[in-house]
Amino acid sequence: MLNKLLMSCIDINSPYCPCLLSQTNHCTFCSHLKGELVCDCNWSGVCILYEKQWQQKKPRWTNDADSPVRLESDTEFIIKQKIAEHTYLLEIEVLPALAQSLAKCGSFIFMRRPSDQQFYHFPVGVMKVDGNNIQVVIEGAGPKSSRLFTDGNRQVLVRGPYFNGIFGQPWIDNVDNGKILLIAGGMGQPPAVPIARKLLTNGNSVKAILAPGKIGTVFIAAELAVLGIQVQEVTSMRQFGMHALAEILADPEACPELIVSAGPDSQHYGIIAAMQAAGVNLPMAATNNTTMCCGEGICGSCERLTRNNSRVRTCKVQADFSQFIQE
Repeated sequence: MLNKLLMSCIDINSPYCPCLLSQTNHCTFCSHLKGELVCDCNWSGVCILYEKQWQQKKPRWTNDADSPVRLESDTEFIIKQKIAEHTYLLEIEVLPALAQSLAKCGSFIFMRRPSDQQFYHFPVGVMKVDGNNIQVVIEGAGPKSSRLFTDGNRQVLVRGPYFNGIFGQPWIDNVDNGKILLIAGGMGQPPAVPIARKLLTNGNSVKAILAPGKIGTVFIAAELAVLGIQVQEVTSMRQFGMHALAEILADPEACPELIVSAGPDSQHYGIIAAMQAAGVNLPMAATNNTTMCCGEGICGSCERLTRNNSRVRTCKVQADFSQFIQE
């Protein structure tokens, strides 16, 4: 039985805590560093207030606008595979320390052309890490991502690591020898690969339902099958994937302990509706699709409203996706 998920900050116990938010009294976790008088945190094994007091002031807290807040690699990328029109699998060699830190599922980076202004940065989930090389899948859909390929460019500035690409990550980390249903559609397929690897590492039995989504193709089925995952491909998640999910939820022998949804928010809410219709209440980890600009909790573009009427910065805060108000 998986425990109820308490909200926490993904950067606690990492080299990136305390962060810039502690300087402005907007820490997502420590009540004192929110300007309150009473200590009222969900103890996670570290006191952020003391860490802020006793740690040396970090270089990224300086007022130098060009000082990097995380690791950066000014490097080149190669196109490993054209997956669909405007959708490519890229391989990028980055700093060893950056590659190593991105091995955890849910990790993502920000990318832009080195010559572009900082506001061109856009977030991308990491699909695979092999030595100092990382693999990501880019859909050149908007002005930021499509510009990466303009005029035959192969230069890229990579900034990271960031970790909050999946809500409910503690469930993925802690479930073992269980039965897991992985549902991935469209551009949710790349983050599904490291999730599947992590679940298998813990001895879980994983079944996957995959749909092509808007990009029009399923491209991870063979890789998941090689790992030993039972894969079911459907042509439409909405028409056929949800029907397959309903059949699984209705069968006590097949019903999973954890559902992982990798895809758009509409898919996440469709799964929640299917569980409600079946009268079951399972924990669901879900990919984080919130719009992000800075990744540090500063700009507020990733804020979402929860059912208890609080706003959380989703680039930082681990939460149960089902607690977010549907927008």
